[in-house]
Amino acid sequence: MPIPEHLADLAVFSRVEALDAGLPECALRRQAIERIGRGMFAVTGPERSAIAVARAVARLHDGAWVSHVTAALIHGLLLPDKLDTTTPHVSRPAPASRPRGAGVRGHRAHLHDGELIEIDGVKVSTPARAWLELASLLSLDDLISVGDQLVRIPRQAFEGRSEPHATTAALLELVERHPRMPGVKRARAALALIRVGSDSPMETKVRLALVRAGLPEPELQIALDPTDKYTQRADLGYRDGRIAIQYDGAVHLTTEQQTRDNRRDTAFNMAGWRYIKVNKQDAAEGFRSLIRLVRELLSASAA
Repeated sequence: MPIPEHLADLAVFSRVEALDAGLPECALRRQAIERIGRGMFAVTGPERSAIAVARAVARLHDGAWVSHVTAALIHGLLLPDKLDTTTPHVSRPAPASRPRGAGVRGHRAHLHDGELIEIDGVKVSTPARAWLELASLLSLDDLISVGDQLVRIPRQAFEGRSEPHATTAALLELVERHPRMPGVKRARAALALIRVGSDSPMETKVRLALVRAGLPEPELQIALDPTDKYTQRADLGYRDGRIAIQYDGAVHLTTEQQTRDNRRDTAFNMAGWRYIKVNKQDAAEGFRSLIRLVRELLSASAA
């Protein structure tokens, strides 16, 4: 008997779901199906994702939802490379027992209205709640970076949405509702440094490096001509010092992007701005050269 299409689409499913779909018990021992935990099975062949496993476990437990790292992945948030994204995270409301099995990291937590959304029939932490759940797993800077992603204004043409995942006010309200949640102190510290305007984790790191070096906080997505909505923009900079800073990541290596970058670079240079590019090598060095140069340029402009 072939695997029902519904189960194949799920990739990971419970024994109850298999039997409800008309798959006989003996079929669960066939070569095309792998047992991955107590009462949990997966279709062999395709790589099993943490998201698929978490969704299956959440369906199996009353009140459960996909949370933490796995929820962040579902929402498309960029997470640090060093973070384990292969372990599925599933939560249940306290005082229920933690979800177990299939390699899942189970959590038990307090929940308030509006902190979950339903995606394809499974409850998932909202982007804002996922950020708070990540507070116990991420460093301060990485938590700030994820927060910046939540509050940034998306580009409708590229992302299919025009509203941010959350506002800083909404994040603050969430933190205040969960004073005992693991990592909440770090979340409060991160909130003070989250800003609207960072379009990538590295842009966040550049901003933090400049501020922690004692320099003024830069303007984000700085516009060459603030009165023109079509004007060229740099990642960050200082208008008074006519300094523009751009982080060049992998996306800037394509011919199409380099053409756009050249137009932007030329526009700033022609307007008399000092245009500075940094990359991953600068990041590895803590942006020391950038900090030194910006300090010199700001001092010169103030003289």
